Amino acid sequence: MQKIFFDSRILDKAARDAFGLTEDIMMENAAMALEKEVAAEENVLIATGSGNNGGDGWALARRICASGKKLTVLEALEAKSEACLLQKERALKCGVNVVNAMDAENFLNENGNGFGCVVDCVFGSGFHGEFADKIKCLMKKLNALECKKIACDIPSGLDSYGNAAEDFFMADTTVTMGALKLALFSSTAKDACGKIVVAGLGVSRSLFEKGAEASAMLLEESDLTLPHRKRQNVNKGTFGHTAIVAGEKTGAALIAANAALRFGSGLVTLVAKDAAKNADKKNIPCELMAGDEFPANTSAVGLGMGLGRKDEDSAAYLDFLEKNEDIPCLLDADIFYSPRIKAFLKKRTACGKNASLVLTPHPKEFSVLLENCGLGKYSTGEVCANAFELAKKFCACFPGAVLLLKGAVVLIALTENGRVCVYANPHGSNALAKGGSGDVLSGLVASLLAQGWSAKESAINASLAHALASRLAPCDYALTPLELIQHVCEL
Repeated sequence: MQKIFFDSRILDKAARDAFGLTEDIMMENAAMALEKEVAAEENVLIATGSGNNGGDGWALARRICASGKKLTVLEALEAKSEACLLQKERALKCGVNVVNAMDAENFLNENGNGFGCVVDCVFGSGFHGEFADKIKCLMKKLNALECKKIACDIPSGLDSYGNAAEDFFMADTTVTMGALKLALFSSTAKDACGKIVVAGLGVSRSLFEKGAEASAMLLEESDLTLPHRKRQNVNKGTFGHTAIVAGEKTGAALIAANAALRFGSGLVTLVAKDAAKNADKKNIPCELMAGDEFPANTSAVGLGMGLGRKDEDSAAYLDFLEKNEDIPCLLDADIFYSPRIKAFLKKRTACGKNASLVLTPHPKEFSVLLENCGLGKYSTGEVCANAFELAKKFCACFPGAVLLLKGAVVLIALTENGRVCVYANPHGSNALAKGGSGDVLSGLVASLLAQGWSAKESAINASLAHALASRLAPCDYALTPLELIQHVCEL
């Protein structure tokens, strides 16, 4: 795992105070890191802004202007900050070729096809809102260039939470300075950042981050633990009995049940009313069991996938979970529409006790869940724009629950040692944008819960397995849920 910080300026100040790293030293190190990324390119365009991000661009221009490369600085905004003015002065003394903002459109129209790369140094982490019209036009032009695109620190147009202005810069590589920023790990940012490289600013990264409290943690591929079986003297009961509730849309429950079985559960039962069970009986694989009631040895329950929104259906299942609060449970989809969900969560998470409870909503479902829990009315767009803070808000209200908020970047939030911690998983692919993918995830989580894993371990490892398996698909548009389950088995 790696630390993610909301405001890296605190780290910059700490580095100045602790190690005597001046702004000039850190800017030079930033320019060196950018220089490595453009080393193979012969024709470089650097777009600069008025602040310290622009200063990084001017410093880069100075460093490479005598290297034999063709170099142009496009001054999108006139230098204003003290550091930016100083770096511009130095670069101009070295003979750097400069195009001002007034001439940018004509210049790009005439020369746009010749660049090997463009480096975006216009806006940094302090940006918010929308671009001025001339900057918006410039970003459109830069994004249209058929060349390598590099962002300095943060792609222009992203704010500190990763929300994006229209026509934000879309980088192939983002060289972020000193430490990882929260802005780089929103779902929107996934289309903006490309590959993320952390540049050192004069001391090791561990020293730069020392003593600072992370805002979130980045999950890495190496953090995945699979449910491998080490003991030999075991039987099917050793690995838990997962009960998946089937409702109106039985296909969702079947997908989840298949995923649970393939991810290590010793036994999996579909629990359904007679109508739902019999309607799909011919499609139930022979290795799955089906029944009207929860098995006596149920180890974990998965509830909500394709359930339907009839209160009488959800009420009966919530009653069972209330009476059996020691049984871990996975909640998803339709159960969030139940008018009883708030009371259930309050009781299950009372006094911050470990509830062995994982919730896996997508943004629209999370919007409904927040409203039904009395935490505010938010549109789906508002949920996406404020995902980090809303996830923390929810877990602060229900401290025994683990929230897995689905998206291009998955956020997993839970309360640990009295504070809400957030883990970000950016590893999934667009192949997951297919009906049934979320049901696979639900089955994976429920399976680990049934095998005795904690709610945190279940959410993190199921999410990583789900994400990494999606990247094994041979093409991004054809992946089916059952193929995704097979790819999980290939990890």
